[in-house]
Formats: sequence, structure tokens, C-alpha cells
Amino acid sequence: MTIPDSILERRADNAEPLCARPVFILGIAERSGTNYLQDLLRLHPDCDVDGLELEEDHFVAYSDLLMRYVNLASKQWKAWWGQEQLQKERNQLCQCIGDGLVSYLRLQVRNRRVLTGKAPADKPLKVLLTKTPDVTNVNLFFKFLPNAYLLILVRDGRAVVESAVRTFYRNFADEARKWATRASAIRRFAESESSSGRKYLIVRYEELYTNTSDELRRIMSFLDMDPTPYDFEAAINLPVRGSSSLRQEGAEWRQSFVAPGIHWKPVPKASDFKPLERWRNWNRAEHQRFNWIAGEYLPLFGYEMAPNLDNRWLWAMWNMALDALPIEKAAYLWQKASREMEFTSNKFDTARRLLSRLWSTIRPAKAGEEGL
Repeated sequence: MTIPDSILERRADNAEPLCARPVFILGIAERSGTNYLQDLLRLHPDCDVDGLELEEDHFVAYSDLLMRYVNLASKQWKAWWGQEQLQKERNQLCQCIGDGLVSYLRLQVRNRRVLTGKAPADKPLKVLLTKTPDVTNVNLFFKFLPNAYLLILVRDGRAVVESAVRTFYRNFADEARKWATRASAIRRFAESESSSGRKYLIVRYEELYTNTSDELRRIMSFLDMDPTPYDFEAAINLPVRGSSSLRQEGAEWRQSFVAPGIHWKPVPKASDFKPLERWRNWNRAEHQRFNWIAGEYLPLFGYEMAPNLDNRWLWAMWNMALDALPIEKAAYLWQKASREMEFTSNKFDTARRLLSRLWSTIRPAKAGEEGL
């Protein structure tokens, strides 16, 4: 016996909407431009959250744990109506969990309005926009969020790796492998049945930056948003946030794993700001290493791989040696230890200067008191 879908399945047109249009931005990795895409879309009145910004939710990245929960819980269910109906009920539970996640995001917006007083708590929100720079478990996205819109943001892996190394002192090879793994996940997702007929769009950072107006019109068309009230001039001149090349001058080194001067405050975009040129000064060894680890995935998104010209067998042996021996890991750990020592030394010097300054202000006062 099978219960009709019309009774059991919660359809979007019958359910009370938690949000008019939940939109999730998933970036291929950190430094892929998720802040940029989010800031661009929030120039649209439908996405306006009064200057409030939600934290990166990472819901999808850990959705495998939710899937495991559903599978474990459903093992105790009695399959009186057969396996087909049991699977429908599992799918229904997944969707209910996803609805709860979206409801939580909506509640976050409300809480921030209450805490900051920037807008009435119950102000209508047409589009709920959230982002996370991670596509892990993207294959489960529509399992939990079948009625949401998904924007997958990709960026040239060489730029992602270079920016991660500059900003967070990451390991070159590890970041290249991460980009390759996630590029492969996007490919599997796009080719799988889980994405068939679903509302998702792959966006290239490079197109978004160089052809901003046209690319935004394409995205807004996908999201069913009216481009008429959008300020395209403001989008083209949008301030930059979190760039590895626009560091704050003379900034204190606050965290050992973040380069000094890196910040996420809006900075006017200068004429010499060129985010697409980050990896152009790579040497031959860096190109060869990236090509070996992740080069096969560059053409997947329309990027050209730097050619392997001569001595291919020597470079292949070099890469195999780096894969087999902990050379890169040892070098990375040595640099990390040196950086931690330097960071600690800088903190000690800063504290010493502050104490010295404090003492210099107290000492004259004491001297004056003694004179009395």
C-alpha cells in the first residue's frame, strides 16, 4: 500500500513560506569571492538586510551528518507500506530539516535587527541570502533544500591558492588539492541526477568581475529578481573587502595565521587593483606543481592550464618525489613555527612598549608628588 504523494509530501505552494526566496551561495573554496558576490546581490532592494550580515552557515558542508542521522533514525521505522514509501518519508524528513535550517537563518536576521535596532524586527524580507566558501556535500543540497536557489561560485584555482597562501599562510600543495577535490565534487554534482531540473547556477568569479553588469543580469534572471531597481554603477564601483593585496598600512599583527594588515572592511577599488593577476608571477616550479595536482580541472571551468613544455619526465619525477616524501609538509611546519615565534616576539614587544608608555605617564606624576 502506498499513500498518495498529495497527502504526504509537503509542496512549496501549499506550505507556509519560511522565506520568499532562500538563496545559498557556495564558493569552491575560501578566497573564491563569496563576499564579493554577496555584496553585489545585496545592492538589490530584494536582498537588503539593512547592513546586517549573517555568519557563514556551513550547513551544506556538514549535511552528511544530517543524512547519517536520517538513515540511522529510519532504521527503526516499520516499513508497513513498503520500501518505496519508507524512502519517501526519509526524503520528507530531510526536507523538514532543511526548512528548519532556513527558519533558523530567518530568525538570525530578526535577532540582529533586534540587537542593532537598524530595522524593525518584522520588516519583510523578499530574499534570504547566505554564503559559505565550501562546496563539500553539494550533492546533498537539494536533498535538504529542494525549494532553495543555489549559486555555485568558482574561481581559477591558481588565484585561490595564491590568495590563500598570501592571506592565511596556507600550504600551497594542500590548497591545490582542496581546490581539485571540490572542483571534482562540482563536476559530479552537475552530472548527477540530484541536480537534474533543480535551481542552481554556476558563476565564474572572473566573469563576474570583468563583465559585472551582464553577469549580474544573468544571475538576477535565474533568481527571478527584477533588475530595474538595481544600481549597476554602484556594483561596478563596489568597494573591495578582504583582498590579500589591499592591506592596512602599519596594522598590528593580530593573529599568527592571518597576514598583517588583512581586514574585511570595505576599501575603495583603486585603478591598479587586479585580482585576476594574482598568480601571473608564479615560477615554473609552482606552475608544474599546480598542474600536477589540479591542472586537469582547470578546463572544466574554462581556464587554460599553463603548458608543460620541456623536461616533462624530470618534472614528473620531481612531483612524485614531493608526493611521496614529507618535504612540503616539513617546510610548511618549519615556516609555521618560525612565524609563531615571530608573532609571539611581536606581541611581547608591543606589550613592552605599552607598559613603557604607561610608566612614562605615571612617573612624572609621582615625581611631582615627591617634590611637594
